[in-house]
Amino acid sequence: MLYNIAIFICKNFLRLFYRVEIEGDNSLGEVGGCIVYANHTSYLDPIVMGSFIKRPIRYMAKKELFDKKLLGFIITKLGTFPVRRGEADINAIKTSLRLLKKGEILGLYPEGTRNKSGAPMDAEPGLSMIAIKAKVPVVPVAIVSNYKIFSPIRMRIGRPIYLDEFYAKKPGMEEHREISNNLMKMVMAMLEEVGRIKQ
Repeated sequence: MLYNIAIFICKNFLRLFYRVEIEGDNSLGEVGGCIVYANHTSYLDPIVMGSFIKRPIRYMAKKELFDKKLLGFIITKLGTFPVRRGEADINAIKTSLRLLKKGEILGLYPEGTRNKSGAPMDAEPGLSMIAIKAKVPVVPVAIVSNYKIFSPIRMRIGRPIYLDEFYAKKPGMEEHREISNNLMKMVMAMLEEVGRIKQ
């Protein structure tokens, strides 16, 4: 209930103060459990994805946010769960796998932090590792906006990508990093295309 109320408020706020353009299948109706992953330049990115993708998205968020009582209470109620950055957080991984097994959507930002420059950054291996372990597709999303009031927000949702060729291979950490980087290249290509078309 709280999630739906929050989405209603956020969606109308975004439509009031920005020109929102959505491309692609935002219902994600052809997949069950999956990982939606995107570029990350602003704190508003998760709100944009959560508001305009029609299925609920469960996010990881850095553990420090949960140390603030009010904020921690709110984001927990909205389905967000903590992750310790800079290490292999087994609890966060187990939570992710459990959610995906139930057919839910996990939202990830593989660069690990906000990338204000927009220049390519190395992706964390977790995107590949969780997707292959859970045997679920990943869906690339490109978000283009400077988030200035009344400016456009353009979100393009790509087609699901299946990593089944890796299921039996059990990649190592560096291989997971390489796979994650290749997946992020798809987002970067989408960003360039959206920016070029809309100039």
